[in-house]
Amino acid sequence: MHDLLAALLASLTLMVPAGPAPQVDGRFAIGNLAIRLHCRGVGEPTVVVDAGMGTAPVEDAGWQRIAERIAPVARICLYDRAGLGSSDRAPERIRTSLDAANDLHAVLQEAGVRGPFLLIGHSIGGLHAQVFASRFPNDTAGLVLVSSTHPDQMTSWLSMLPAAAPGEEKPLTDTRDFLSGMIEEPNRNEERLDWRTSAAQARLLKTLGEKPVIVATHSPRFRMVPGLSEPLAIRLEEASQRMQKQFLALSSNAHQNIAATAGHGLPHEAPQFVVDNILQGVAAVRAQSPAGRAQPTR
Repeated sequence: MHDLLAALLASLTLMVPAGPAPQVDGRFAIGNLAIRLHCRGVGEPTVVVDAGMGTAPVEDAGWQRIAERIAPVARICLYDRAGLGSSDRAPERIRTSLDAANDLHAVLQEAGVRGPFLLIGHSIGGLHAQVFASRFPNDTAGLVLVSSTHPDQMTSWLSMLPAAAPGEEKPLTDTRDFLSGMIEEPNRNEERLDWRTSAAQARLLKTLGEKPVIVATHSPRFRMVPGLSEPLAIRLEEASQRMQKQFLALSSNAHQNIAATAGHGLPHEAPQFVVDNILQGVAAVRAQSPAGRAQPTR
């Protein structure tokens, strides 16, 4: 991967516009909301980060460090969803992934940031990124899915749990309550996300054709629910790994990388792994561009 970084830096002149990219850092009005967007660096494709639930990447130290490593190679934008960081809270009582995707598209347009974009989606941000790619295919250069939420994830996990029983272990009860709450009660999660509707929206993405899809998966050693009995925890993780592999069907140009030990919090647990996967996505997009085909990186 470090050779890839050197090659990308060497090829940067092929992808840099004639003038410097305008500075983007502030709150931008889209309809009745002001959304925070911060972009740094130069070079195509523009990388856009949609983070996990409750995370405002503009203010998040982990995503800031990742952006610092990407900026010498490509322009990277961090975006705080409605209600996070310094972005306004949306007036709607319940939100969906399509709302998040529409907000992101609108704020990029308002800020004068042009695509197509390499979308980086971590956790629930990956679900939103899938919806963005479905809703705005011409503005999508590719996807990097970082331990991304799968549209079948919550319902698959819930179906694998045994029926409630007196005296069952507390982690099992807590897991069932969390999953059923996510699926049925949007007001119980911090972003008021309608999971069922959002998952259905994400399933509309069938293929990106030959556009790059990089699947950055957490380690199979990870246990999503600490304290859950190991046999059940293993089955849930095996299901997670199967769903991660399903993302490879989104493109004929898809690749998966699996972290050795890091868990779901990859941007903070294994930032270099995330950087390497983003760089792989950048290289794959550039390889499909006229300049990249004329002078391939080595």
